[in-house]
Amino acid sequence: MRHLLLAVGSAAALLPFTVHGQCVTTFPSTEAFTGFTVGTPGTFVNNWTNLTTDDLDWFADNNGTPTAATGPIGDHTSNNTSGKYLYVEATGSTASPNKTAIVQSPCYNISGLASPYLTFWYHMQGAQMGALYVDLNVNGTIHSGLWTASGDQGRYWKQGWLNLAPWVGQTNVRVRFRAVTGTGVLSDIALDDVVVRNINPVFGCSEPTAANYNAGVNINNGSCDYSCPSGQQRVRIDLVADNYPSEISWTLKNGATNVVLASGTSTGTTVCVPAGTCLVFRINDTAGDGIYHPSYGYGGYAIFLDGTLIREGGQYGQYEETVFNCPPGFSCTEAIPIGLGQHTAPSVEYWYDFTPAQPGSYTITTCGLNTCDTKLWLYDMACNLVNPQPGIEGATFGDDNDGGCGLQAVVNANMPAGVTHHLRVGTNGGSCSSVTFEIIYNGPVVGCMDPGSCNYEPLATVPCVGCCIAAGSPDCPDGPDLIMSQSALQGSLNLALVNITDACAPVEGCTKGLGQRYVLRFTTRIENIGTTDYFIGSPGAQPQMFDFNNCHGHAHYAGYADYVLFDTLGNKIPVGFKNGFCVIDVGCYPGNTGQFGCSNMGISKGCYDIYGSGTTCNWIDITDVPAGKYTLVLRTNWQHAPDALGRHEQNYANNYAQVCIQITRNGQNVPSFSVVGNCPTYTDCLGQPYGDAVLDCTGQCAGTTRTGDLNSDGFQTQPDAQAYVQGIHGNDVSTTACTDLNNDGVVTVTDAALMVNCYSTQDAHDQSPHQIHYHPWCDFPRGWVSSLDTVRLAIGAFDQVNGTVDIHIKNPDCRVLGYEFEISGLTIQSVQNLVPALQGDISVSSTLGGTKVIGLSYLDSTLAKNTSYVPLVRITYLSLTGSQVCIANITDIVNDQANNVITRVENGCVAVNNVLTLAPKVFLEGSYDTGTGLMRDELRTSALIPASEPYTALGYVQAGGGGGEQLVGGVLDVTGPNAIVDWVMVELRSAVSPSTIVATRCALLQRDGDIVGVDGVSNVVLNASPGTYHVAVRHRNHLGAMTSAALALSGTPVTVDLRSPGTATWGTQARKTSGAVQLLWAGNVVRDGSLKYAGANNDRDPILNVVGGNTPTAVAFGYYREDVNMSGVVKYAGTANDRDPILVNVGGTVPTAVRVEQLP
Repeated sequence: MRHLLLAVGSAAALLPFTVHGQCVTTFPSTEAFTGFTVGTPGTFVNNWTNLTTDDLDWFADNNGTPTAATGPIGDHTSNNTSGKYLYVEATGSTASPNKTAIVQSPCYNISGLASPYLTFWYHMQGAQMGALYVDLNVNGTIHSGLWTASGDQGRYWKQGWLNLAPWVGQTNVRVRFRAVTGTGVLSDIALDDVVVRNINPVFGCSEPTAANYNAGVNINNGSCDYSCPSGQQRVRIDLVADNYPSEISWTLKNGATNVVLASGTSTGTTVCVPAGTCLVFRINDTAGDGIYHPSYGYGGYAIFLDGTLIREGGQYGQYEETVFNCPPGFSCTEAIPIGLGQHTAPSVEYWYDFTPAQPGSYTITTCGLNTCDTKLWLYDMACNLVNPQPGIEGATFGDDNDGGCGLQAVVNANMPAGVTHHLRVGTNGGSCSSVTFEIIYNGPVVGCMDPGSCNYEPLATVPCVGCCIAAGSPDCPDGPDLIMSQSALQGSLNLALVNITDACAPVEGCTKGLGQRYVLRFTTRIENIGTTDYFIGSPGAQPQMFDFNNCHGHAHYAGYADYVLFDTLGNKIPVGFKNGFCVIDVGCYPGNTGQFGCSNMGISKGCYDIYGSGTTCNWIDITDVPAGKYTLVLRTNWQHAPDALGRHEQNYANNYAQVCIQITRNGQNVPSFSVVGNCPTYTDCLGQPYGDAVLDCTGQCAGTTRTGDLNSDGFQTQPDAQAYVQGIHGNDVSTTACTDLNNDGVVTVTDAALMVNCYSTQDAHDQSPHQIHYHPWCDFPRGWVSSLDTVRLAIGAFDQVNGTVDIHIKNPDCRVLGYEFEISGLTIQSVQNLVPALQGDISVSSTLGGTKVIGLSYLDSTLAKNTSYVPLVRITYLSLTGSQVCIANITDIVNDQANNVITRVENGCVAVNNVLTLAPKVFLEGSYDTGTGLMRDELRTSALIPASEPYTALGYVQAGGGGGEQLVGGVLDVTGPNAIVDWVMVELRSAVSPSTIVATRCALLQRDGDIVGVDGVSNVVLNASPGTYHVAVRHRNHLGAMTSAALALSGTPVTVDLRSPGTATWGTQARKTSGAVQLLWAGNVVRDGSLKYAGANNDRDPILNVVGGNTPTAVAFGYYREDVNMSGVVKYAGTANDRDPILVNVGGTVPTAVRVEQLP
């Protein structure tokens, strides 16, 4: 189930099957439905069929049924959302109550099994559940209700079984699963992992975490016992993975000791723990998109304690944590409600909930109440969004020794009434065992509430009397004035080696890459020395002040701080930048009071905000910076933007701090640094102190040439990305500072992708109003290699018949924006995008006669992640130039952030074989119309011809790369003499040993008798060396025919006309004469090479079985071998029935006569 409504319809899917010739004889025979195509009902394979005499169809499905509280969310086989199962949908006015759906298996020949059993897994959750029955069809006789289950069976898959011993020796057994919906929509019924096998049953519990687990059990009878010993409790973790189970991990810890009690990846478990144990469950997702996602599957997890549901989830980012069974105050979810006054936390890391009764200013303080080092954090978001950190980052309000009371913590906060705030009380260095604190209400904020006044107070809830000052009055306050603390910067510099695993770190400018990085840490302290607050506000109320377009999805104040490193020539070195996630009053000077927090940002007059040197990303990345002298500049509000109330700063010249550093490197290239004295004020190339003017890519100071602007129109847009691709193909884009966007010395698809990322990110950014114009995504050079992401290419298919090579891709770690690779062994005619599950279109290009392929999305849409190989691009070649075709080289593959990934080639070469070309012709008796001299195309007009060739599934021998052919789109739309009648199979047989099949090709038969390729036009091409061969043509319910003489064949088309009496055939009466033409004999229903009307394995009885077995006047619609006259309707009796042609073809008067196929 999933909480997403889908359109649900009903249509029968009928696939060909026969009674004996296609019976399964190899056991165990397992059907996990993995080869089925999802749909309503979808495409069924392996001769599974929906019956047409019931009310509903079974659907092939994955990713959960549409209705909540019924149906599975994942399959039984793989326990994830990509796995498939069958189910009956109970939604809709015609789907319930008491509606029947029957799905039938292929026939099983169990004559060789001594102890045959049927086992299967079923899912029947729902308060309105109906029933599931197992029936058998044994030689056309129906045995009903041999197994049944009804009513709500719970949230888990269960195993069912049926002893087939009463039918030992039978050669024609088909299983029917008959679902009957219940009283309403909550009665979806699902089926998976159907197995027929020979076993000696051992019944019991096969689940390893149960108390009564037995490793010898081969049939789970539902007897698993999950009780725990006395004094213990059972924790159950249910987990259904999304499409990417490799991204998932989880732990269950003892919250008091932090000891891991259980852990896992993409499957859950059950475990017994001592009663009363405080428990912390954490589930992680390395991709940061949880396990319930519209693109990657609606997975989910659930936690139970002694059978009681604690939590269900799936929508989270990098992780989600659940605390349960813990004492009060242990965590945010166990916070203790408190009010105003003094309180004592009995231990550190203790949590309280405070809900202000009135809006206004509050002080929470430990000042004067403790002698140890205390810390306070206050959060106003839901507990599942709280991410506790050692420092105060992430808190709405917080203090750690910066509140003006030494080692004690003081938080001044403006709070709305009725909003619960989670208070976390802690210590530094374990100096406190308990902490006393006090919550004080200072009263409402009183101030001017007239927005048009120059002293408007946005936080005021009580208007002052006569205090508002008209805008423009000389009495207006001067305004805010932000300064960047020079002493905080210079006194905090230190070098550190950090391991970056967060994929968002380089995207957001925190580092220049992943893995081990050398970073120069420092403290950023921004003070407001002005006479009014610097008001930023909230992302909801003042969106123009924030950047929402970032990897983590946080709302960043866009003008907080920028960290810039300049060389001695004034060139800006790319080392990262900082956007303030939260701008708050960390502390204030005496006589001033803070009031701003993360929910309403700003810096009050006389107060300051601090990001300490220990804060993640408060650094510059010098890993790749060459040795030399540099100037590090920290700047705030460098674009001189007013605050959210339109108030400008009094002085912008003091918004900077700088330090000169000397970077050196030892013999192992490990950097170190020293501070250089007498550091002159940085001036830009125009001589402006701390100015923004820089050299453009041509070396011009404050020049207007934009990097990557290949068409020189002054903009960075899609035509530039397209020009990159065209230039790469033409080898006419030289590598310069203006074209090499990632500074790697070559121009590749990566540069084009970086341009796509530039203009598409800018477009998204421009959708929201903003005051700060800071666009690092178009600030080149940029880009890095994402070592977390590996993408592989392989040759997935090589079709010499149609002249194509399919390249497949496996990208389990990242989405793909673009790729560039070289192919060898051929020259390219054209390329075609084959990407499945694509959000938008990837444009694929090449050059005529070339060897390079480039794929790129100009819309910033990307190829979804794939844990297994999927088709990427089809190359149609002009000519083959070598003995093998290979992926010669992957130039670049870029992820959705336009960064390079690790690339690999697997199965990158295929051998080139010889091919032969034929123009065969044949008439089939079953569809031949003597009046028109053409064959009828009723299978086509009834939309019954399958998209894939049927002969492999029917057991025909394929050779020389034959089999698996699929229709080209639009082929079945052709009418007239060239309309398609059906699939046929063409064989090349050895001239020396005619019974030896050398090569095959499944092809299409037109009404006029021409046999053509899957495109409906081309000649038939087979993989074989030039030489002499017998040519045979076969059809699924006709006797085949073969040329008597071996014909000389080559790449030049040779016509083989089996319609003509002049074409001699092998054997005697291999074809039927009809006037001046020859036809293949109709009626070979049982594929045994003979036509029989009576006796064992005759071709007549299967027709009766298909129409029901008991009522000879019944009919069956579909694509059946029993449809001898190829009308799309199987008839045993009446006019134009399918039985009489068989009698006619064996002689018409002696029903026991036999006609044998004339093939060696």
